[in-house]
Amino acid sequence: MDSLTPLDQCLDAALHDLARAAPERVPLSAAIGAPLAEALVFLHDMPPAPEALREGFAVSAMALVGASAAVPIPLSAPMRVAPPAILPPGCDAVLPPDGAEVTSSGWEAIRPVNPGQGVRRTGHDGRADALIAPAGAWVSARLCLAAALSGHDICTIRRPRVVIALPDAAQAAFAGRFFGQLGGQIVAEAPHLILQQSTSTHQRLALAPAETAWLAREGGALVLSVPHRFDGMVAACLGLGVPAMAALHGAAPIAVARPLTRKLSSALGMAELALLTRQDTCWQPGPAGTVTLSALASANAYAIIPPDSEGVAAETLLAGFSLSSPFGGT
Repeated sequence: MDSLTPLDQCLDAALHDLARAAPERVPLSAAIGAPLAEALVFLHDMPPAPEALREGFAVSAMALVGASAAVPIPLSAPMRVAPPAILPPGCDAVLPPDGAEVTSSGWEAIRPVNPGQGVRRTGHDGRADALIAPAGAWVSARLCLAAALSGHDICTIRRPRVVIALPDAAQAAFAGRFFGQLGGQIVAEAPHLILQQSTSTHQRLALAPAETAWLAREGGALVLSVPHRFDGMVAACLGLGVPAMAALHGAAPIAVARPLTRKLSSALGMAELALLTRQDTCWQPGPAGTVTLSALASANAYAIIPPDSEGVAAETLLAGFSLSSPFGGT
């Protein structure tokens, strides 16, 4: 193992001073699954004026103080409203239909309302220039809704371009979906990152079970060489691919710390991938340095156990990263 390159050393050499993917402006609908390169803010107060939250009559609450069935107050030129109608000037509440009755002389209020009752006030959802989402936030369907309703139709994102050049169809399909979930754009040319099968069986990386994997810069792009077997390929995608995408995004994976249900043993001198399954509020770990198809199908998260560790004791907190959305995602 002394001849194997430590994982951190490989990552440092490949990612040192790496330029992030250039920002690009795209329609909101095309940005889902990518991180914002620039913050989104409210373009104006939301709502820009008081809105009705229920059906009824738009009224001034002060004008109805003391209204009752015994002492009705006439409604001058009553205006019926329904959500999400803008209230006319001078109105600050919505009187429900059963709070008024019609007589021979017109509509009369038979009970009072409080200011703001049945109304969403100006700026309730957000004030002009207030933050909707910071740079680095992952664009989701709900973020698109908030941005669109506040007047945005375009946002600025970073989307690294990824070429998948794996001969195995199942692995290529997995890699395409995986790097797509990491905010990558799968392309055929001009990539930031190329995923290819390793042409060597020589072990050179101190990461189990991806000892034949490697990450390096070649011709202006990152090249991630992954082992032929699926377990090494998955470990390489997690141990090398996620940090590569993080550097290209200018983002960082999000860890969730949970106590372990049992002891996790690890070998000194090797970084080892451990798959984690959520069990109540804990992580149930699989064996370090091993990936099986059944474990991969059922696991929720993963951790890279550092080479200076002999393992993690039961009930000890361990930081795990989501297998489906290490950066938070949707």
